[in-house]
Amino acid sequence: MIRGKIKLPRRVSIFLALCLAFVFLISGCYEPGGPQPGAGVEPAPRAWTPEQVEQAVCVEEVSIYSPVPRTNGEPPPEADFIRFLRFRPRDFNLPSSDADAVILLMPGFMCGSNAFDYLGRQVVYMAKAYKGLNIEVWATERRPNRIEDHTGIDEAERLGDTGIAIDYYYHNLPVNGRTFEGFKSDADIPYISEFGLELLMKDIYAIATTMIPQREMRKQKLFIGGHSMGGILTAFFIGWDFDGNPDTVDDAGFMNCAGAIALDSVISTRGYDLEVARSFMPKSMQEPPPDLGEAIYINVVQAIKNGHFPRTVQIPWFTPEAMLMLEIVAMRANLNPNAESTLDIDMPISDTTRFLLSMLHSRSWEHFLYHVPSISDFRYTNEALLGVILDDNFMPITIMQTSAGFLSGGSVVAKNFPLPSSSGAISGYSETPPGFFDSDFLFIANDAGPSIDRLGTGPLYSWLNFDETANSSSTEFKDTEGQTLYTWYENKVSDIQDLARVIYRGPPNLVEWHFSMRLNVDMIAALTSFGKKHGLNYLHGSHISEIPKLEFIAEQGPMGYLEPGIIPGRERIKLAGYNHMDVLTAAADRPSHRNNVVFERLVDFVKENTAILGPTLQRNKPGSRNVGTATNKRAKKLRSK
Repeated sequence: MIRGKIKLPRRVSIFLALCLAFVFLISGCYEPGGPQPGAGVEPAPRAWTPEQVEQAVCVEEVSIYSPVPRTNGEPPPEADFIRFLRFRPRDFNLPSSDADAVILLMPGFMCGSNAFDYLGRQVVYMAKAYKGLNIEVWATERRPNRIEDHTGIDEAERLGDTGIAIDYYYHNLPVNGRTFEGFKSDADIPYISEFGLELLMKDIYAIATTMIPQREMRKQKLFIGGHSMGGILTAFFIGWDFDGNPDTVDDAGFMNCAGAIALDSVISTRGYDLEVARSFMPKSMQEPPPDLGEAIYINVVQAIKNGHFPRTVQIPWFTPEAMLMLEIVAMRANLNPNAESTLDIDMPISDTTRFLLSMLHSRSWEHFLYHVPSISDFRYTNEALLGVILDDNFMPITIMQTSAGFLSGGSVVAKNFPLPSSSGAISGYSETPPGFFDSDFLFIANDAGPSIDRLGTGPLYSWLNFDETANSSSTEFKDTEGQTLYTWYENKVSDIQDLARVIYRGPPNLVEWHFSMRLNVDMIAALTSFGKKHGLNYLHGSHISEIPKLEFIAEQGPMGYLEPGIIPGRERIKLAGYNHMDVLTAAADRPSHRNNVVFERLVDFVKENTAILGPTLQRNKPGSRNVGTATNKRAKKLRSK
């Protein structure tokens, strides 16, 4: 036996010392334990069930053929169709012109028609069951949604197996004779440079004129609206001139709708959401509209066409793959909510998407830098994983927040990332618009195992639904010791299962994989004096004031600073406890817990401002005589013009 010290090479010694130091550092970062959420309360009873809604409401995807420009590449055939979801009463088989009213809605920034999946079903059901109205809701989407490959995710939904989607998108396994060609980059989709504001406005007009051919009927019963950026797009539609001649106004937007609706937005071309859009544009386009010269606009559009500027909005780490991951998480949360998530094992996500998850699931900057423990070291049910990605107590990005419940089953501590204190933007990061990040009441799970060498052995975290955290009798949700306030009754309004279905259900989806930069640029240029020369016919902005408007503002959304009120032509309602997405997903079927103010008021607003009611309200229904008398006066006035 040889005795004595073993002398290691200097480089090896330094390397081992650094490794040892790193182990000590990350060990110091991870201290499991802390307060645990309490037991919560009994869930509220439903006034009606999802099955009743399914039996009463028909949802169909409508297509209108309308070829897109071919001036910068050949788009796929799917892009040549305008598609939207039509929600109607199942027993209403007449043309849309015979509906009592129609609500056409446009999605917000990076969203598709599924944003209105829950709202559309519930509004149609509530209008029919409680008001006797045959109302239709049309959920529109933009052309870029048609260049997404949904083959794998659609088949996974049909068969109830997310493994099909993972095999299709990651393992090159064909589905229905098609093989995934990879997530598209800017270079793959040059034609998206032509998907601007003019195309979008014409698409909305085509939907309106195809479904309700008579202009007088559109003026009397068609309501245009949208969520988030959709409110700004609504204002553009109202002021748009579709033949380019400002002296002939029958084709103008304001002559083709009865009212306007904004969901956590305002009917204005200068709202908060336009600032969000501007923040992701090339630097030369971020000046206020009066400073935008025609030469700059022409040069920027040309740079987008030839790829010198991004053709799509580039938000770091929010890639098409990340959007797909969200759909798979949502599908699993809906199909098997209480099973332990194995997403990290099953889905070989890229380093970019893994980095995004780390951004969303870090307790502090120190935790973020060392990535220990990572989100994959925690044990979550499928439902809980969806909750920690999107709930307002865990997700820091305001425009992605919803109020769906809280974690249960293990320690949950305060989160101090990415912002150290209440602030609307990260200091020094000029591209972050005010109100983009939220740091109030953010939390994170804190038990991935008893020690750094036993990560992945902690408790299984589950999810308490929104109405299981607190209620009107027990208004605060705290830890088991009653010391830490996690959330409160007014702050939780959306059902986690309703949210999951909105994300993936049906042929469309919630998220927009490719958001056209040209649309952003055109929205700025349309406000200039030279916009008309480039087909941006926003010529009747002054008429926005003539249209009845209903605006909902989420108290905890990016525009929560706005005050409610009623002024001529505009009613603004502020929604206590609501976040940005809650205006679309707040539970409507549990009024004993809390009424859904949005859906109820939306139905009443439409009824009050419909000039000539459809066949349903021509019959003797309670209150219809008074409504008909008042609105018929308005109809005669319109006809006399």
